Amino acid sequence: MQKLRAYWLLSKPRVTLLVWLTTVAGFVLGGWGQPLQGGLVAATLIGSWLVIASANALNQAIEWRQDALMPRTAMRPIASKRTAPWEGWLIGTLWGVAGVLSLALWVNLPVAVLGAVSIILYAFVYTPLKRYTHLCTVVGAIPGATPPLAGWVAAQGSFSVEAWLLFALQFVWQFPHFWAIAWLYNREYAQAGFRMLPYEGASAEATAWLVLLYTLGMVALSLLFTPFLERAWLYAAGALTLGLWAVRAAYRFLKTPENLQTARGVLVSSLAYLPLLLLWLIVSA
Repeated sequence: MQKLRAYWLLSKPRVTLLVWLTTVAGFVLGGWGQPLQGGLVAATLIGSWLVIASANALNQAIEWRQDALMPRTAMRPIASKRTAPWEGWLIGTLWGVAGVLSLALWVNLPVAVLGAVSIILYAFVYTPLKRYTHLCTVVGAIPGATPPLAGWVAAQGSFSVEAWLLFALQFVWQFPHFWAIAWLYNREYAQAGFRMLPYEGASAEATAWLVLLYTLGMVALSLLFTPFLERAWLYAAGALTLGLWAVRAAYRFLKTPENLQTARGVLVSSLAYLPLLLLWLIVSA
């Protein structure tokens, strides 16, 4: 049982759940008002979970040595030696193949391609780039923003303006979210050789300024959904309320950037903001 639990933890369950729920949101929004077959629903949900879990497992198999150097990640299965690196590679590969095949056979080819590209970008481009350039965050944000887009395309069978807006929103959302984490664990990342801040040698104030600017951009993007919704006024009111909450957290970080609690406030607000906004989108559709 301990070995099975370690295998389960290779998926980073909490991270996978959050990302998977954005796929679900995209699927619900894309399929709103039209009948969806049970097989399509099941294949989308299972296939997308496997794709996300695969990327996370391969990430751990690649950077387990760095994980072992940071208290935040030292207890991950491979870093703590509860599983061997080859097990991470094997399980990550099996999950990835199963997930992409499920999407290709029972959903549609574009979604399968999105899944395969996401695994490749996250595990084999973003993960190694973390040791060489702060621009890794830009690369990592692409697979990180793909799930709601894939969910929409799974339901609709094609891309649309709304699908790309979902992608853009989640793409921009990741920057304040990850930069808050990067500042909270700046020393640990530096010790492990990761370059995660906005740019080389970024100060707390510079990081906070960029967090605020990207948060404002995120709120602006969220309002672009308004014309596409039946209850536009309801959505706009909720999106503005959530946006002001996120901006307030970012502004507090800017006022006292050396206070780790304000960076933690950005992290907490970002974790709540995205699922709440997507839920509000569904309610307003």
